[in-house]
Amino acid sequence: MRKKVLAGIGLLFLVIGLTIFSPYNVLSEFNEKGAVKSFISSDRKFKGLEVVDIDYRGSDTYLIQTKDGDLKRYFIVMRYNSSVMNGHWKVFEETSREHYY
Repeated sequence: MRKKVLAGIGLLFLVIGLTIFSPYNVLSEFNEKGAVKSFISSDRKFKGLEVVDIDYRGSDTYLIQTKDGDLKRYFIVMRYNSSVMNGHWKVFEETSREHYY
């Protein structure tokens, strides 16, 4: 009985360790907004811009409203998976008027 419990605990720690340290981060899947914020803080397009709002538009697509002084700029950020374990982000600056994409 004690061996089964220790084996179960060891297996649990192994799965948790692989989840945290593997290229495919399962925690980001459950915390999408945190993943977007992490991406925004590291992407060079958002340097010097203040993020005002992050709006989820569905299908791993976000509308990011930023402010540069008095000028408001909008970005569309899309997450796509090139394979099962490799997720990437695409950033497009919204250039149309009246928020039609």
